[in-house]
Amino acid sequence: MRYNLCPVVGWLPLLLILVECKRDKPQPSSFSCPGVDTTTITYQGYVASVMRQHCTGCHGGSNPSRGIALETYDQVKNSALSGKWYTSMANGSMPPSGKLDDCTLAKLKRWMDTGYPQ
Repeated sequence: MRYNLCPVVGWLPLLLILVECKRDKPQPSSFSCPGVDTTTITYQGYVASVMRQHCTGCHGGSNPSRGIALETYDQVKNSALSGKWYTSMANGSMPPSGKLDDCTLAKLKRWMDTGYPQ
């Protein structure tokens, strides 16, 4: 009995390439911001100060811009849950003074991803 090894040998290089590509794929890394603990981002510890510095000038007081108030935990959380809060900052449309830096955006995203800790 004779076996034809040509089909097997023909697939071998492709198989090796796929294995190598899979092994070389970079693993996702956690973000870091120099001097800042990014493992636990809370509303009181971080998010509230970002809101005061960049948002409540327009989205605060008795007549917040577009009816979106961002002065309290519940207001910010509800806005974040709508999907528009983070998206508007990440795409640079908010705040009007200029896009937030990547480290700030990463920390705000971390806050959302960890369940909006107060």
